Amino acid sequence: MTEQKLEPVAETIREKSMRISEAMGHVRSRVYGIILSLYTQTFHFIQVATGPIYHTFKSFWINFPPFRWFIYTILSFNAIPLTIFAGWILLTFAFVLALAGVGIVISQGLFTIVGLIVFLPVVAILVLVAFVCVTFMTLAWVGFKISGSVQNFIGITSQELAVDLKGITKGMKDVVTKRPAA
Repeated sequence: MTEQKLEPVAETIREKSMRISEAMGHVRSRVYGIILSLYTQTFHFIQVATGPIYHTFKSFWINFPPFRWFIYTILSFNAIPLTIFAGWILLTFAFVLALAGVGIVISQGLFTIVGLIVFLPVVAILVLVAFVCVTFMTLAWVGFKISGSVQNFIGITSQELAVDLKGITKGMKDVVTKRPAA
């Protein structure tokens, strides 16, 4: 397909994706507006419903001292049991959290061991393969260095080899170009 044929398709896709993006924006703003409206209505309803209770309680609190005495007495008598109950909640929460933490540590350790059962043999094999590859490459490098030393010892230099290779390629071209056509 050529670029001219693909351009209308790409333009259609761009237009459709822009429309979808705009529609999603409208939906998002509409949902946000509805949620904000519901929150405002609920807050207003609660405020209206509890307003008389609050004002009655405030009136009793200010104008009727025995009510204050009653609340203070209840709070002072229940302070110790409430403190004990709050401590109990914290203690049980800490116990459950510690128990869950131990369970998480045990399960993570189990999964780590399972992972190591797979990971260690793979690593061992790959280390062995890397060692074999490096050994062969080192032997090839040593052989290359030894062959260079032997060539220098014999008297063949790299320049002579280059001249010889040029001559060989020139000779091959001459043979190919002088070959009679069949």
